[in-house]
Amino acid sequence: MNMLRWGVILPCALLAVAAKAPDAPRPPGAVSCIDSQRYTGHRSDGKDTIIFTSGLRTYRNHLRTECPGVEKLNSSFGALETEPWGSQLCEGDFVRVFDTTGVRSVGIAAYPRCVLGWFEPVPTPPRQSKPAKP
Repeated sequence: MNMLRWGVILPCALLAVAAKAPDAPRPPGAVSCIDSQRYTGHRSDGKDTIIFTSGLRTYRNHLRTECPGVEKLNSSFGALETEPWGSQLCEGDFVRVFDTTGVRSVGIAAYPRCVLGWFEPVPTPPRQSKPAKP
């Protein structure tokens, strides 16, 4: 009877693992990597999104999961450490947020590492034209 139970439970458990939710579809223009040497800024756009500025382009990175502490990037006390493989920051690379508020008393507090997802280009708003002089 014990073997019969495992014969039913094990295949059901394997089906549950295989039935994972599909990843969100990538929008048109999404890229896997950006040049890590050219990005000049970052900020949070929710618990699972980081906005990277790279030259004149801006990218929204959809992290693979919620990232603890990522909202600290919007304050002057948040710092981001990236762990790229090579000269590009790519999907699958790790990032970590640090809270620098307690440096003098307890050292820098580090949050767990998070995994980058794909980079979606953020369209730049059109420039407003100046009205013609009469």
